[in-house]
Amino acid sequence: MTRAQTAGGGSAKSEPLHVTEAEAVVLGPLWRLGPLTPARLMQEVKAVQPWAGTTIKTLLARLARKKAVAAERMEDVVRYRALIGREAYVEAEVRALTERLFDGDEGALLAWLKARIRP
Repeated sequence: MTRAQTAGGGSAKSEPLHVTEAEAVVLGPLWRLGPLTPARLMQEVKAVQPWAGTTIKTLLARLARKKAVAAERMEDVVRYRALIGREAYVEAEVRALTERLFDGDEGALLAWLKARIRP
């Protein structure tokens, strides 16, 4: 996933955007439910992961610095919105897995998966 993919922009120079597993937990409710107030986002994240509010705020701050989420004011209410799509995140994760375990060979990954599919 690159910064150009996150914003849908056409920057010639695109830097890789790495989303950690913990950051993906915070993004999950935004992907499922759309923009959320800070309180609702905290509630949704805590339903999955029993983190302290400060931990969630730290993750949100990191995601904002990476331009993966944005805080927007709508009708005097702040809501967080994902700036990267789940599809782009999954694609980047699968690409990294393929590079790490199969030397970038997508066919080898596919063959490995097919060999393990239960009928």
